Amino acid sequence: MTTLDIHTHSPAALANGSALVTAGIHPWELTEENAQAALEQLHGLIAGHRIVAIGESGLDKLTEAPMALQLRIFGQQVQWAEAYGLPLIIHCVKAIDELLEVRKRYHPSQPWVLHGFRGKPQQAMQLLDKGLYLSFGAHYSQEALRLVPDERLFIETDAGAYDIEEVLRRVAETRGVEPEHLRKVIQRNIRLVFPLSAQPPL
Repeated sequence: MTTLDIHTHSPAALANGSALVTAGIHPWELTEENAQAALEQLHGLIAGHRIVAIGESGLDKLTEAPMALQLRIFGQQVQWAEAYGLPLIIHCVKAIDELLEVRKRYHPSQPWVLHGFRGKPQQAMQLLDKGLYLSFGAHYSQEALRLVPDERLFIETDAGAYDIEEVLRRVAETRGVEPEHLRKVIQRNIRLVFPLSAQPPL
């Protein structure tokens, strides 16, 4: 049974055709000058049914893009996720309060997955209480990871050096379960949260 990686930048996955593609406007790449063109390009991909989720997108206080601009562009992506029935994969750095304010403003019905979660247990509970899913890579708070219920859990490699099987093994060990059990949990969650993932790659 294959382990499914919720979030990877691996060139190998793209090269061999095994990846299902998501697209979003990342705050690291965002400027006042490129924002409109980026929105138009993203909307073309969404409307053309070329992606299975929007993201990664989100908010980051450590990048140069003004927060007002980040909030405007992220808000547009939230609206498109709702309009097109797509889950949202979120990048968030030191902006949890702002993220939750956006969630409160839009009352989204589509799933939000916070990728690469490394926060403390209290932050994990705060996000879980608001309905978010959490995705973990190779580095995380063990206590926070143990708090996440099976039905809200994903794993990923992002741009890291570990492959997904190693992440699976580590996360399973931390949670005190067999890797095969965790593999089935992740596959079930992907089918439920990313229904388009059941379709073959374009």
